[in-house]
Amino acid sequence: MWSVGLVDILWLLAISYCVFRFTEHYLGPAAAGVAVVVNASWHVLAGYWEAAQSETFLMLFFFVAYFLVASHAKGVILRHLAAGVAFGASFWLKYNAVALLPLVVLLPYLDFRGVDENPRRVRLTIPWRDWIVRAAAVMGGLALTAVVVLVYFRLAGSWDALKEVQLVVLPRYSAMALERTPDYALWAFLQTERALGQPTEIATLAAVVLAWRSRDLARFGPVFVAAGIGYLCTASQVRFHSYAFETSFPFLAMIWGYLGVKLYEGFRALARHLTVRGWRLARVLIWILFANVVAWTVPGQAADIAEHYKALAAWWRNPDVFYAAYAWPNPISHFPDQMRVISYLRKNLRARDEIFVWGSEPLIYFQTGRRCPTRFVSNLALISPWSPPRWRREMVGDLEKSPPAFLVVARDDAVPYIAYNDFDSEEYLQVFPEFAIFINDHYALAKDLEYFVIYRRVEFSTAEGGERPLPPQSH
Repeated sequence: MWSVGLVDILWLLAISYCVFRFTEHYLGPAAAGVAVVVNASWHVLAGYWEAAQSETFLMLFFFVAYFLVASHAKGVILRHLAAGVAFGASFWLKYNAVALLPLVVLLPYLDFRGVDENPRRVRLTIPWRDWIVRAAAVMGGLALTAVVVLVYFRLAGSWDALKEVQLVVLPRYSAMALERTPDYALWAFLQTERALGQPTEIATLAAVVLAWRSRDLARFGPVFVAAGIGYLCTASQVRFHSYAFETSFPFLAMIWGYLGVKLYEGFRALARHLTVRGWRLARVLIWILFANVVAWTVPGQAADIAEHYKALAAWWRNPDVFYAAYAWPNPISHFPDQMRVISYLRKNLRARDEIFVWGSEPLIYFQTGRRCPTRFVSNLALISPWSPPRWRREMVGDLEKSPPAFLVVARDDAVPYIAYNDFDSEEYLQVFPEFAIFINDHYALAKDLEYFVIYRRVEFSTAEGGERPLPPQSH
């Protein structure tokens, strides 16, 4: 599991470099430094929810594509073709990346200096004919990536699975968010406010007003446009999961960078004015006020970081105790009971025994060192109305071919906003008779906990269904 964290750290270093370069080009190094700090803080404070999500890598490939187009190096057509290939990687990570395409093919060639003049206008920095050729090269690279991936799926024998997931399941998955969410527009607004926070929304509005009033839209305009398109990329997913805002955060962090520099310049101008008037005490108080404005989030973040390092120390001392008392759990995880399940399985599993968890808790697989015997590691894709019934039959068929030694059934783990029903995993067996019959025919109750039920394959159980010790797992 540590590899996910390591990849996330390396990704954060890479994306911070990209955020700095992009912001520096439009707003200068001071704003770029602030943007890097803000974006990194957002990502880190989100915890493991944002780690290694598709959106994070999507943005990394987007920035690579943008920098290739914006570069002044030789080999213009080759650079643009490579940019298309990089953007194709973003597209295959998630299709909504296509919303960012204008930022790659158009933004590097726009001259915003005219937006502060009358009439306001934006011009291309190169002739239209040259731009069309370069844009065509980007689209060619994107098409090449699309074709290569499709050919790979065909050769790998996954063509039918690709069509099923992308053309049948995915549209149904997206459509249900619109169909089954009451007052969807209000819900989308509240989800946005929850993810971004009111301070960021106010900061964006304040930055727009400042740029407008100070005739600074030439510098601020590209970043504001990028933030709008980044949010469009987020919203196009329909569901507004917190990690989806990773396509918006870098650009919104740039807006914070711009506002921070503007505030500094405003305080500095006021301090100079007070100095000229001879009001030295007022000048000192102004800088104290600025320091407080800058540092108002620092105590909370420092305390949060200290808390996480304490948690790291607790994990180092005893990982099992750490997981059982995890301070930031998903409400459906029930870590104390999970650790009881893991402890029981460790004592009773033999070297080649398999387990299957009917729920959404991969920690049990990780901590027991066992792989899921079917491709359905989580059952969310099986208990939801947007999933094909064939998937449930496939799962039961996999288990019938090689019945695992233990089955773990979760309780109180309903996720209605994804599954569109209120059943937890155990309750869903009432409408999944094939699996319920399989359990009844081949398994006996081994341990009944508050949030999990452990079943043991019949040949491993005593006549009374008790807990007969098994040889310890070999290493």
